[in-house]
Amino acid sequence: MKIKPSSETHGIVGISGHAGAGHVHSHAGFVQDDSGGFAVAAYLLQQAYPVNSKIAAVKADIDKGIITISTEDGGTGSAWARRGLTPFEVEIMQRAVGKDAILTQSTAFQALGRIYGQGILETPVALQSAVALALIDTFKKKWPEVIHVAEEDMEDKVGKIMGTVIEIEGTPVSLLAVVNASSGGIGPEEDLEGNVLLGAKGKLMKELALDRIPTIIVESKAFVPGLCDSLSEDTIWIRENKNADNTIVAGCLAEAAKNNHIAYIHNDEAYPRGTGEMKTATQKLAKRIVEIGNQLYIAETSHEKVKIIGDLALLTSQDAGGVTYMTNSLHDVVGGGGILPGTSAVISQLVTSDYIKYWKIPAVTMKDVEKYSTVITGAVIALSHKIEKAEQELREKLNFNVSEFDFLYKR
Repeated sequence: MKIKPSSETHGIVGISGHAGAGHVHSHAGFVQDDSGGFAVAAYLLQQAYPVNSKIAAVKADIDKGIITISTEDGGTGSAWARRGLTPFEVEIMQRAVGKDAILTQSTAFQALGRIYGQGILETPVALQSAVALALIDTFKKKWPEVIHVAEEDMEDKVGKIMGTVIEIEGTPVSLLAVVNASSGGIGPEEDLEGNVLLGAKGKLMKELALDRIPTIIVESKAFVPGLCDSLSEDTIWIRENKNADNTIVAGCLAEAAKNNHIAYIHNDEAYPRGTGEMKTATQKLAKRIVEIGNQLYIAETSHEKVKIIGDLALLTSQDAGGVTYMTNSLHDVVGGGGILPGTSAVISQLVTSDYIKYWKIPAVTMKDVEKYSTVITGAVIALSHKIEKAEQELREKLNFNVSEFDFLYKR
C-alpha cells in the first residue's frame, strides 16, 4: 500500500470517514463503534503525513467538567461533560494514556468500561470527543500548511473536520476526517456526517472537490440483529441504494474485498430516500415514551415505578440513538449514512453474535483499520480505472441543488 502526499489541489476520488461521538446504540439491538470511519481516514492520512498519535496525558478540571487530552506530538483537545466529573472518573481516565488517539471510542470504552450516548453516560462521550479533537489538532500542528481544519459550526456542536489531498497508489485522493460531537457529551447529533454539504464543512468539501467526485464513505463497526446472527467471522458490509447512490463506487469496494479474499456482504437497497423514515421512527419512539409516561402516571407501587423507569432508561439509552442523530428532512435527502446523492457508497464492518455476547459494545482495533484500508485502497485503484463511469453516474443522480441544504444550516 503506497500512500504519500499529493501535489494536487484535489483528488479524483474521495474518502470521508466520521466519528459520531456517543452514537453507540440504535433501535432493536443495533450497537456499534461509530468512530471506525474517522479511524480509517486518520490512519490513511498518517501514512502520508506521519504524526505520533499516542495519548501523552489526560487532564481534567473537576469544577468545570472539562477533559483535556494531549498527544505525544503536542496536539490537544478538550470537551465538557454536562454533569461534571468525579475524582474517581478522573483517576480511571488515566487508563487512556498510551492509547492511540486514532481509536476514539475504543479509548473511551477501555478507559471507562462502557459508553452510552443520549446523555446517559456523558463522561465517556466527552472523553471520546476530546481524544478525536486532540488528534485533529496533532495533524494540524505537525503539518499546518497542508492540513485544513473547519469547525462543526452548528448550535451546541464542538466537532471539527479535517481535510487534505493524499496519493494512494498513484491516484490523488481528497480525504476528509470528520468529528461529530455535541456539547456536554450528550450526542449523537450527526447532521454533518458522511459527505453532507453544509456550512464550513461544505466549504472545505468544495475546496477539495468532494461535492463532485466519486467518494467512499467509511462507517462503523457494528452488530446488526438478524444480519449478523449467522456470521462466523467479521465481515465487510458494503451498502448503497442503487437508485440514489453510486453503484460504481460500491462495485469497486466489492471487487477489492473479493480480490483480497476478505468476507463481505453487498446490499444495494440500503438508505432509501424521500420516505419520511426518520420522521416516522421519531414519532414511533415518541409514542412509546408517551405510553411509558401514561403507565407511570397510574402506577402505585414502588415495584411498578422502578420497572417502568427501567424500561424508559433502556429506550433512552439504546433505541433513541436511532432517531436523535439526524434531522428528519435531511435524512430524506442523504439517508442514514449522510450520502450526497449520486456520489458515494458506504463501507462498514459487521461483527459476529459471539463477539457481541462477550464485548457488549464493538470496539475498533488497528487490525480492523488495516482491513478497511486494504479494501479501500483496492477500491481506489479500481475506481481510478472506472472514473468516467463513476463520474457519469454521479452527474446523473446528483440532480438536486445542494443549496436545498440551506434550510438546515439557517435553522
